Amino acid sequence: MSASNVCPNCGAANGPANLFCTNCGTRLAAAPSTETRVYPAAPSYPVPPSYPVAPAYPTVPPSMPPVAVPYPYVPGPSPWRVRFSTILSSMFKVWSENFLTFFVVFLVLALVNNLIAALLAYALLGTFEIGAGVLPGVPSAVLPSVSLWNLILFALLAVIEGIIINSIVVGGMTEYAVRRHRGEKMSLDQALRRGLEKFPSIFGAALLLGLLTFGLVLLPLLVLIPSISLGGPSSSAAIVAICGSLIGFVIGGIVALYVTIAMSLYAPAIMIEDTNAIGGLSRSWRLTKRRWWTLFGAFFVAGILVLLITLALILPVGIFRNTIASMIASSVASALVGAWFLILAAVAYDLLVRQPSAAAPTYYPAPPIAPPAGAAQTAQPPGTPPPSP
Repeated sequence: MSASNVCPNCGAANGPANLFCTNCGTRLAAAPSTETRVYPAAPSYPVPPSYPVAPAYPTVPPSMPPVAVPYPYVPGPSPWRVRFSTILSSMFKVWSENFLTFFVVFLVLALVNNLIAALLAYALLGTFEIGAGVLPGVPSAVLPSVSLWNLILFALLAVIEGIIINSIVVGGMTEYAVRRHRGEKMSLDQALRRGLEKFPSIFGAALLLGLLTFGLVLLPLLVLIPSISLGGPSSSAAIVAICGSLIGFVIGGIVALYVTIAMSLYAPAIMIEDTNAIGGLSRSWRLTKRRWWTLFGAFFVAGILVLLITLALILPVGIFRNTIASMIASSVASALVGAWFLILAAVAYDLLVRQPSAAAPTYYPAPPIAPPAGAAQTAQPPGTPPPSP
């Protein structure tokens, strides 16, 4: 039988189910129960503080506080920041570990480019010398006798030829550099086949970027031609046009520099993510959105080193004004440092898209399993966490 519930105010006896005294209306305390009600124990495994402990049964009263124990989470190393020094060191590491491959590929590429440029120069300008090497010894009597339109046509064809030939090699060797930076194996034959496969995308992106940057730089200079031809170089309109074009040239050059660095990762984006020209350029723009100065510093330092090494190899040979010697010297310089910008873009892309994060928890707690219906449980102290794998 259940005991009666006595009112603490007037002492009247009430039924065990009454919540208020029938005599004075005072709220009654819960009547003692002869049944022993045991609630399920808290989980024996530790639970992270951010996850609240849920009761195993719906009968657990909400007043029962959750048991909080430390979560055995060992944080991993914090993410590194991609600095220009990190990009440069990774570039030199990939280049030095695969030196022979890059040297042979870019030596052949430079020889082909120089030979085609020399043939174009002979066909349009009547001399091999202007197309032989980076700094050829061109006699002073050659250029005045050359038609301006022939010179513009030679420059245009040389640029288009360079973009076509380089696009075949750039795509494949970019993926090769990314794979080697990740420690993956890739043969030269596989790299060149991938370059041929993605040639339209690489060529399209390079052509679009080249037209955009050259347009930003050369468009202000085109204002000079109609102004000078109409009013003469000493007229006020010509002076205003010259000042405006110079200001536009400076602004356009700054914008062109920003665009070139921001879209410099289009080749690895196209090769690794298997996208098209527009997709590669836009992907590079997003990746470099907050890393422009980092990439600029890396390209600037690499450019200074490339210039010094190239001049050191070409200037002594250029003194002799020998076409073949100039072509060989420029080809060797390109074989040594021609792959640096390609590798730099490849490792910068790989570092940006593979940023490490904090280590994952050592283990994840399993959800509680409800015991059979009617089974009583006794509270037990928290157990030790399972060992970390």
